[in-house]
Amino acid sequence: MSPRTSPPKGRRVIQQLVLVFFLVLLWVMLWDSLTVLSVVTGIILAFLVTRVFYLPPVVLSGRFNVVHALVFAGWFVVSMVIASIEVAWFSFRPKAVGAGSVIACDLRTRSDLMMTLVADTASLIPGSIIVDSDRARGRLYLHVLDADTEEKIRAAKRQVYHIEELLIRALGSTRDLAALKVDPDPLDHPTPTDDRGGRR
Repeated sequence: MSPRTSPPKGRRVIQQLVLVFFLVLLWVMLWDSLTVLSVVTGIILAFLVTRVFYLPPVVLSGRFNVVHALVFAGWFVVSMVIASIEVAWFSFRPKAVGAGSVIACDLRTRSDLMMTLVADTASLIPGSIIVDSDRARGRLYLHVLDADTEEKIRAAKRQVYHIEELLIRALGSTRDLAALKVDPDPLDHPTPTDDRGGRR
């Protein structure tokens, strides 16, 4: 690669540090324990993974919005608490839990990093987990607990699209930001009709 097209050394270092940071964050979230040991082991493993194993290039947007990152963090914590209470209530309420559903969510982003972060975030919230993904189509398949009605399925989809929007606003590229203008689920906002059934 020519010097003209090579990213500056300082930028490469920043990109590596950002990648290590998110790998450590993922490690801590998977262990669900914020301790010195979990952070140190996460840092060691992150450096080992990025230095020893071959990884496809991770394209970072080069932007990071602190305000939107804090909004995402706050939303994630609140959602975790609410979802944990709801799932715990399923164990005690007399009414049986509704059947689960596997739903497909077509993301607006095509970034591998964004797709991974959306999938991880959705899986960490109790009551839902990503069971499969289609990278070429930008599609995530999500199993949702107690999703036996159309309304509940659409609510689960809206949550995934909200996660995607929060992450894109925090660290997505300008291309990802432009994609937010597209309605991810047009059926959720049907075209108004007049009294004769025709479209307005």
